[in-house]
Amino acid sequence: MLQFETVVATGSPALDSGIGDTALKTFNGDTYLYSVTGPFGGVAAWRLTEGAGPKLVDTVYHSGPILYQVGRTGVPITLGAEDQLALDINNATGLVGYTLNADGTFGDLQETGTLVGGGDISAMAQLDVGGQSYLTLAHEDTDQIGSYEINPDGTLSVVSLVSGQADSMRAATVGSEQFVITANAANSEIAVFDVSASDGSLSALDNSAAVSTMGISTPTAIEVVEAYGQSWVIVAGSGSNSLSVMGLRSDGRLIPKDHVLDTLNTRFESVQDLSVIEVNGRVFIVAGGSDDGVSLFTLTPNGKLVYLDSFADTLDSGLGNVQTLNLAHIGDELQVLATSQQDPGLTQLSVSLANLGVVLDGSGPVTGTAHDDMLSAGVLDAQLSGGDGDDILIAGSGETTLTGGAGADIFVMQYGSDPTTVADFEAGTDRLDMFDYLLLRTPDQLTFTATSQGADIQYLNEVVHVISSTGTPLTKEEVFGSGFGGPDHIPVDFGTFGGLEPSSSDGIQGRVSIDSETNNPGLADAEIKFTPTGGGTVTATTDETGRFDLNVPNGTLVGELEVVKTYSTASGRVNALDALQVLRISVGLDPTWGPAAPENLIAADITQDGAVNALDALSILQAAVGQTSPYPAKWVFLDAEADLSGITRDAVNYDTQLDITVQDGSFAMDMTSILLGNIESF
Repeated sequence: MLQFETVVATGSPALDSGIGDTALKTFNGDTYLYSVTGPFGGVAAWRLTEGAGPKLVDTVYHSGPILYQVGRTGVPITLGAEDQLALDINNATGLVGYTLNADGTFGDLQETGTLVGGGDISAMAQLDVGGQSYLTLAHEDTDQIGSYEINPDGTLSVVSLVSGQADSMRAATVGSEQFVITANAANSEIAVFDVSASDGSLSALDNSAAVSTMGISTPTAIEVVEAYGQSWVIVAGSGSNSLSVMGLRSDGRLIPKDHVLDTLNTRFESVQDLSVIEVNGRVFIVAGGSDDGVSLFTLTPNGKLVYLDSFADTLDSGLGNVQTLNLAHIGDELQVLATSQQDPGLTQLSVSLANLGVVLDGSGPVTGTAHDDMLSAGVLDAQLSGGDGDDILIAGSGETTLTGGAGADIFVMQYGSDPTTVADFEAGTDRLDMFDYLLLRTPDQLTFTATSQGADIQYLNEVVHVISSTGTPLTKEEVFGSGFGGPDHIPVDFGTFGGLEPSSSDGIQGRVSIDSETNNPGLADAEIKFTPTGGGTVTATTDETGRFDLNVPNGTLVGELEVVKTYSTASGRVNALDALQVLRISVGLDPTWGPAAPENLIAADITQDGAVNALDALSILQAAVGQTSPYPAKWVFLDAEADLSGITRDAVNYDTQLDITVQDGSFAMDMTSILLGNIESF
C-alpha cells in the first residue's frame, strides 16, 4: 500500500540536511510544502503535484541577525491580510517569519511588535473564535503560553498568559467550543486549554487522570482531527514507543480510546512525528521515528487504530531516523512527505486513493460498494457486506456477520461482543485483526479448532466463527501466517474485560441520580452496562467523578441497564455491628432501631440467595475483618420507583436490571443505591 516514489533535494547541504520541520500550505488550489533548517541554514518551498515528485519553487538562506539565532521550527500563519511562515528565533522580541506569496514563494522577513513573552517560540497554533482570529504561542524563555488577538493590520495584542510549556500545539473545535491542546516532551505532559468565546483567553483544564492511564512517555507530536461526528487527539510518545488516541468532548475532557506500541512488524519506535488527514470521511495516520521507516494506520469510528502497512528504509529511500512527516491529499493519491535525521532531502511515498469507498455503520444489513469501504456494526445485531474492494469490516457488540467479498479485506473483531461470524475468509489475502482482545500477543494464545468449513477461534471464553471462502477447513497458519502483524494494543479501559473488576471507591447509600451528561456522585469507578433490545452489551467505566460515555449511536435505543460497583474496604462501612443486626434479623428479631425496611433486608442478604440467614451474618463479619469471602460486599442499584413491598426476611427478591430508553446516547434516571452488608436505617 505504501509505495516509494522519490527523494528530492535542493542540492544545497544547508537546506537539505538537518531539516527540523516541514509544513503544508495551500494557495489557489495548489499545495506547497515548506522545509526549515536551523542556524546557517534556510527555508525551501516545494509544490506538490499528482503522480510526480515535489517541485522546488523557491529557497531562502537565513541571514543577518537571525543567522545564529534561528531554530528549526516553521509554522504557516495568517496575520491580517498576510501569510507567513513563522519561525522560532532566540532573543527576538517579536514574532519573526517569512512572508508567503500566493505562488508559494517567499517574500520579505517580517517581525511583529514586541511580544510579552518574546519571540523564542517552541510551538504555536492559530484559531478563529466568533469571527476573530487568535494566535497561541508557547514562549520558551518565560514558560508561558500566550493568547494573542490578531489585529486587522497584522499586529498582535496579548489577551492572556498562562503557565505552560509546549513542544507541539494544535487548535481543536468541538461544536461551538474551542480548545488548544499541547504536548511537552520534557515532563511528558498533555494539556488542554479552554479558549474563551468572548475574548480568546486561555484557561487550563485538568485531564491528568485520563492522560495518566495512557502510559505516554516523552510526547513528541500531537495532532487533532475531526471525523465521525467528533474530535480526536492523537499523540506520539517517543519514550513509550506509542501512538495514543483520545476523544475530545465539548467540556474539554479527554477520553482514552486506544494506545498502541511499536513491534517488530511496525516502524515507529522512538516516534518523532506523526501526521493525520481526513479524506472523504476516512482518517489516515502516518508515524515514524528511529525505526528507519514509517507506518500507516486508519482510524475507526470508535477511535481505534487499524494497522494498514509499513515501509522500511532502503538504500534509495532516505528514511533513516525519521524527523518530520506530512500527509497531503493530492488528486487520487495520499502523499507521505518525510525528512530524516541522517539522510538529506525530502522523501516521498504514496498511497493510492483511486478506489477509496464509503464509511458506513449501523445495524441489520449494511452493504458497501465496489470500492475500499469501512463498515462498522454497532450495538445491535448486524450483517456487514463489503462487496468488491479492499474493505475493513468491524464487528459490533451485537451478533455480527462479516462478509468481505472480493479483495483483500480486514476483519476487525470486538471483545465482549455477541457471536461474530466471518463468512468468507480468503486465506493468504484477508486478515483477521483481533487487537481488541486483552493481552493477546500471539496466535499461540488462542484455542484454534478447525471445522468442516473453516475454524472456530476461542479466547477468554469468546468464539469467532471463521468460514473459509472455499468452504473447507482452515489451519492456524492460513489465518494468521507466521503471527500477528501490526502493533500491540494496550487496553485503556480494563473494565470492559471479563473477570476484571473496576477499582473500588466510596459510594452513596440511598437515592442517587444517574445522568450520562454530568458528574454522578456515588458512581465513581463503576461499570455501566447497557444491553439494547436485539443487541449486545455495551460497557463503560466511570471516572473518579462518576462520568461515563456509553459510545452508542444517535437515535432511540430501548434496553436494560445495570450498574456494577465494588466495595471499598477503606470506607469501613461494613463492620461487626452490621453482622449483629443481620443475626438478629435472621432469627426473627428487629434491628436495634426498629422494624427492618425492604432496603435493610436487601443489604442483609449479602449472599443474594433470597433469604436473610446466619450465613449472611458470617459473610458480613468476614468482610468487616478483611477476610476473603465467596460473598464480598458490593453495591447494588435498583430503580428508585421499584415496588419493594413484597420483600420479607425469607423472600429477598429484586431486579438490578432496569428498563431504560437511551436517546442520542444520553439518559437520566433515579436509582436506589444499597451496599450489601451495610445494614443501616433507610
